Amino acid sequence: MKFSIVIPAYDQQQYLPDAIESALNQTVPCEVIVVNDGSPDKTKEIAQKYPVKLINQVNKGLPSARNAGIMAMTGDIFMPLDADDMLVENCIEKIQHVFEATDADIVAPSIKCFGEANDTIILMENPKIKDFRTANRIGYFSAIKKEALIETGGYSPRMVHGWEDYHLWFDMLTRKKKIVTIQEPLVLYRTKQKSMWRDSLKHVKELHGQLEKDFPHIWPQK
Repeated sequence: MKFSIVIPAYDQQQYLPDAIESALNQTVPCEVIVVNDGSPDKTKEIAQKYPVKLINQVNKGLPSARNAGIMAMTGDIFMPLDADDMLVENCIEKIQHVFEATDADIVAPSIKCFGEANDTIILMENPKIKDFRTANRIGYFSAIKKEALIETGGYSPRMVHGWEDYHLWFDMLTRKKKIVTIQEPLVLYRTKQKSMWRDSLKHVKELHGQLEKDFPHIWPQK
């Protein structure tokens, strides 16, 4: 079992080294791919200092950057990591154990926040599609079997303002894929004033409308 950690990067040069090093320092060796999504800063130069696979593309947004990483990966398991977050050193090892012990298609670790907030978020056990109707139940940094991911065609380019992972979970669960969660924080999630998550809050109605349009069977029709 081989993991490919894919790090999309746009204007995060101050945090990118921490993300890359956390991926390279895993107790299980992993393929690390950095996707420079047309970043105006020194993302390319920083990535070139490390033993990673670097993909440079014009700016297309996060879903496209992750999809570029999926197309370039050689591993069996896709692990997304944003350029301002980090993995604890045994994150991949513990996720691998869960894949080997279960029939999971998606393995989701719990979360330790740092920065502006310092919450620890322990995920509910093995959420089903009904649990996602009210809120996203797992983090974007959930490991996914490549063969299951390819069935969906990857991340939807329609989710331009965020929630691309939420959309993907509905797609995968609709296809009867199985999520298994880990009740231990294995990902360090940076909270800061300016972030994609905060930007997505301005588009909640639009984003939810896209989910309802793409997955009408999930919500009762009004």
